[in-house]
Amino acid sequence: MNLAVNPSLTPAASLRLDQCKKGAQLRVVNLLQQPLFGAQDERVTLRLKELGFLPGALLKVIGFGLMGSDPLAVQVNGTKFALRRAEAAKIGVEFVGTEIIGSV
Repeated sequence: MNLAVNPSLTPAASLRLDQCKKGAQLRVVNLLQQPLFGAQDERVTLRLKELGFLPGALLKVIGFGLMGSDPLAVQVNGTKFALRRAEAAKIGVEFVGTEIIGSV
């Protein structure tokens, strides 16, 4: 199901990178906990920060793997990265461009 979302009505913390559509232009708001990583969650958070996924960083969703699955390709600060959906779910974002989200 695809949803058109007005960013002013959506709390930034409730929107995650893994929920966004191809072409969405976004700003990182925060990094969230991901229970899937268990005790390694802090290490994954640190690695994402080292790669440039810091609050305020601009990014764009470039594409997805076969049938919308892993990996999710994004561009942050001019560099392209491939993230697993679990990693992308750690990144809280807000729209600065395209306003379409939903399942892919």
